[in-house]
Amino acid sequence: MPTDRGREPFYVEESAERRGRGQTGPETRAKVGLTLAMWGSTYLLFTLGNLLNGKPGQWMAAGVRAFVMMVGVALCYALHRLLRRLAHRPFRTRALVLAAAAPFAAEAYAWLGFFSYAYLHGTSMRMVIVDWAVAANVLSQWTWFFIAWTGLYLAIEYNFDAKDEAQRSAELRNLAHNAKLRALSNQINPHFLFNSLNSISALILEGRAYDAERMLTGLSTFFRSTLSIDPLIDVALEQEFDLHRRYLAIEQMRYPDLAVDFDLPEELKSAAVPALILQPLVENAVKHGIAKSLPPTWIGIAARHEGDMLSITVANTAGSDGQGAAVCGDGIGLANVRERLSEHHGAAQSLAVSPGPTLFEVRITLPIGFVR
Repeated sequence: MPTDRGREPFYVEESAERRGRGQTGPETRAKVGLTLAMWGSTYLLFTLGNLLNGKPGQWMAAGVRAFVMMVGVALCYALHRLLRRLAHRPFRTRALVLAAAAPFAAEAYAWLGFFSYAYLHGTSMRMVIVDWAVAANVLSQWTWFFIAWTGLYLAIEYNFDAKDEAQRSAELRNLAHNAKLRALSNQINPHFLFNSLNSISALILEGRAYDAERMLTGLSTFFRSTLSIDPLIDVALEQEFDLHRRYLAIEQMRYPDLAVDFDLPEELKSAAVPALILQPLVENAVKHGIAKSLPPTWIGIAARHEGDMLSITVANTAGSDGQGAAVCGDGIGLANVRERLSEHHGAAQSLAVSPGPTLFEVRITLPIGFVR
């Protein structure tokens, strides 16, 4: 009977859009600073104006005003909490909700002020407006105050929303870039494995079991080396050359007449190149050049420093009909290298193919840098 024992649970992570953006420290400080600055300056202006009038009891009035404005700060905090609950909503929705709530907060604050000052002056507190002009003036005054606070609050929120969106867009572009590079790298490995297994199969068919076993052992060692390499990082050119020394040593078991030359100046050993960037070129040199040429055959890999650019050439004996190597000109290998170079270096790189009757050459050029 089937059982789910040992099966790992599957969880779906809630998306960032659904959870809403978290509030950062700088955003919190900006909103707190806005609120305290507006209420503090308003308190100071009202208190200073009343003190200059010289009327008695202004210090008590200042105390009542401080209490009332602390309630105003609390109302702003309530509006802030309302906005945080709507953080997963679009900015336009939050703006409309806050704009609708601000007049209600203003009216509540105006009534609180009315009752507080009525109590201070010993006036009978009744829910009856005696002077509509004064009431309208007070209500409009605090309505505009809360609308101003709302507008500045939303400006802060929009600014941090925009920064967060820009950061997320940059992260998504980076993820897409890395995913493309990994896809290009993963495209190489099956192609390379297919060619290598074909070579081993050919040795077996030729009755060279010992060479096939040696080649399989070498292939296993080579794959251990390549699979440990991250295709998203640059490696030293010396490491890239060493990998292909191993690969060509494997191919020399199949083609004993194959001569291999590596030319790497001392000052370029630490030059940075995309990992495994030469692999498709060397594979093509074997498959389309060496395999279709009469002995003796030859492959040469050379690096040169040309100004602020690094030039790497992979050359090989062309097919006996002069066309064998040219077959790869529009194939997967060169297309893969072109895309990876473009992803790494944009328009600053180039790849040139030079087919000839006896020699086929591929030359890549990229900005020079060094692995630290």
